[in-house]
Amino acid sequence: MRDAARFAPRERAARIFLLVAFVDAAGRGLFLAGSALFYTQVIGLTNAQVGFGLSVAGLVGFVCAVPIGWLADRFGDVPVLVGMQVWRTAAFLVYPLVGDFRMFLVVACLVGAVEWAAMPIIQSVAGATAQHDGMVGAMAVVAVARNSAYALAALAATAIITWASPGVYVAFVLFNALGFFVSGLLLLGLRLPRRAPVRATARPTGAKWLPFKDPRFLLLSLTNGVLYAHMPILSVALPLWIVTRTDAPDALVGVVLTVNTVMAVLLQVRLSAGADDLGSAGRKQRLAGLALAAFCVLLAATRSVEGVVTTLLLLLAAVALTLGELWQSAGGWGISYGLAPKEQRTYYLSVYQLGANGATVVGPALLVTAVVDVGPVGWLGLAVLLAATGLLTPVLVRRAGHGATAVPTRTD
Repeated sequence: MRDAARFAPRERAARIFLLVAFVDAAGRGLFLAGSALFYTQVIGLTNAQVGFGLSVAGLVGFVCAVPIGWLADRFGDVPVLVGMQVWRTAAFLVYPLVGDFRMFLVVACLVGAVEWAAMPIIQSVAGATAQHDGMVGAMAVVAVARNSAYALAALAATAIITWASPGVYVAFVLFNALGFFVSGLLLLGLRLPRRAPVRATARPTGAKWLPFKDPRFLLLSLTNGVLYAHMPILSVALPLWIVTRTDAPDALVGVVLTVNTVMAVLLQVRLSAGADDLGSAGRKQRLAGLALAAFCVLLAATRSVEGVVTTLLLLLAAVALTLGELWQSAGGWGISYGLAPKEQRTYYLSVYQLGANGATVVGPALLVTAVVDVGPVGWLGLAVLLAATGLLTPVLVRRAGHGATAVPTRTD
């Protein structure tokens, strides 16, 4: 935490936004911890209905993310983010009124429509508040705040679920709505320098499509998406592997998640240092690919051992997975900041985020069928893919960033 304190915001705008990030994540973290129980025990949905509905909502979010990013550049990050928080507040206030699958699908899609557009805007605002430690440093501190809020919310939810009746799950939904509403109010006090739009005479023809016309930028979005596999691995593949393919106690899933959260809070700022430079950002993604490949090799090895050795390998794997996550985040922030023109920053960040969004959509099913169900060979194949992706990324960064300058430490 000492590193986080050293990078603590010095400017009023940065402090306000850090509080916004914490409040937003606290409400969301509490809801996520009890969402499955709310869907099944309060609304009365089946597991299949929940999975299908959230998948459709995810596809809606994937489609809407880039247009919303373009709107944020057109009308301002903060006004658009306030509007999104109001939208999500209203949607979650409707959730307790849902009584069947069709209504659930409608509300889930309304939530999903803005869900994935939020992170590129958050990243853009974090960069705009950067003063002394660079954009990546500012985003790293925001990530620490959000991870801390998620951890505290998960602990609170666990205690509440243990001792309370199912009716309390509605309170989780309402608390999430309150978090969106309060964070939206806080955003109203955020004053950022307005990014001047490109003059009409200077705007290239087809400017709206520029990132889609740059194959290297799209490839970097794709490589970032491949490395972003650590998210569905942590939430889906690793727990399934521990429970169904090893002799380790099921409780180790919680231990692994705790290791991940603690490391993320303590090390995110430290491991993000230097990523404001494009070359350094590319190298961090290379480290991410190698760390994630090491994780996969350790997972594959757990099938040939037993007892304490299995537990030790899984704990080492959790460390490698978390290091990969932190390097991937820092490298992705640095690359996307470095290649995004200031006047179209949020739009470019939204396009870059498509790779990670795609991994979130297809990752769980792909990891289960092509890795977990296949066994050690599946993990080793994934290790090769992740290592190759990590090694390729710095090469693409050098070519995509030819003639580009390092990310500025001040935005305006």
